[in-house]
Amino acid sequence: MRIFDLKMKGIGPFKEEYLQFIGEEDSQDKPPVVIITGENGTGKTIVLDAIRGLLFGAYQYVGRDIFNGEEIILSSKIAIDNQEEQVSFTGIHSHNRDNRFFTTAQKLNQSFGDNKAPFINVVVNYWLSNLATDSFDIKNIVAPDIKTYLTGALSGHHKNISVTQLICYFDYLRGSEAKTEKRLGEFLYQKLKAIIKLSLNNGKLAYVSRSDLMPIIEQNGKEITLDKLSSGNLYLIQRMVALLGQMHAVNRLNNLPIESLCETRGLLLIDEAENHLHPKWQKTFICNILEIFPNLQIILTTHSPFIVSSVENAKVFVCEARHDHCIIEDATEEYASKPIEEILLSPLFGETLPFNEPITNLLNKRKKAIEAGNYLLRKNIENQLQRINPQYFAYFDVDNLLEQLTAKN
Repeated sequence: MRIFDLKMKGIGPFKEEYLQFIGEEDSQDKPPVVIITGENGTGKTIVLDAIRGLLFGAYQYVGRDIFNGEEIILSSKIAIDNQEEQVSFTGIHSHNRDNRFFTTAQKLNQSFGDNKAPFINVVVNYWLSNLATDSFDIKNIVAPDIKTYLTGALSGHHKNISVTQLICYFDYLRGSEAKTEKRLGEFLYQKLKAIIKLSLNNGKLAYVSRSDLMPIIEQNGKEITLDKLSSGNLYLIQRMVALLGQMHAVNRLNNLPIESLCETRGLLLIDEAENHLHPKWQKTFICNILEIFPNLQIILTTHSPFIVSSVENAKVFVCEARHDHCIIEDATEEYASKPIEEILLSPLFGETLPFNEPITNLLNKRKKAIEAGNYLLRKNIENQLQRINPQYFAYFDVDNLLEQLTAKN
């Protein structure tokens, strides 16, 4: 699945806006990551709500009234299985009192709310920043209902119990005497191990305790259960395991080769992921997702300059406030593929980051040292910054490690 653009009129704080996510020069196989940033209240999440509304139509509810004008227009060009379709919604606000989207794509919409709808070969997920509060405990192993894998996929709600159920089910398949099931289970279990390794600092999936149906994590040499992990670790594991579950469903429904399971095309919408992530995790967050699921199209909102700087060749849109409305500017040339120092000191982030004058001066000196190729001066400045604020500037360690790995290759 690919979404090429979005046209909005009478939506949220916007009068009329157009965003192009995939241009003629872009690859549909590897579409650019789309980053939407801006200050609070400028409509970043509204853009994701508009996309969600077009996808699930009248079968789900966005969660709030996002219509602001009497005349409402939403439109996107969307490709599913290489078949392009113009999905649109037009309406009069006063005639649409329940704020639902009655779009031109009934088959697509049905897939998100009608369990009897024809199957479409797509993976779609929406990540909110809030964490689930339910228990991880399960009483028995339950096979997922693969035909309903899109139901609720755009609600943003992820349950802890679903993580345990999927991990235990995939582990259960490994013990099957049927060769095909056993091979599928082994493949999925290895992907689980890769997800958990990427999501933890010095940790891994140790095993699944089959006596009490509980995944056991080894972190820093100690065995712990999922509920003992930090919020940032849980955020990543919970949502990436959910994606793996969706791709398992698509694979099974299409009877595809196991090896292609994680290569399923799909759309991932993410709203303010940085809320749970340390800066060094923010820098690797998107790349880690694409390492496991390389064919996802990702559209995300963020306040984090670390996420903005973390993806090469991203498309960057900035939501800006005007007197009585907001606009969306394509700021790709200004922010994409720029070093973190330039983004940190840009007008969008520089005025709001908690930097005093000494830190700002050191960052400027570090930038000049990098431009001059003065490695020793750069390292000296980085050491000073880390002594001042070791947590915030921990991302320097990640940068240095990446440089070393690049040099070795």
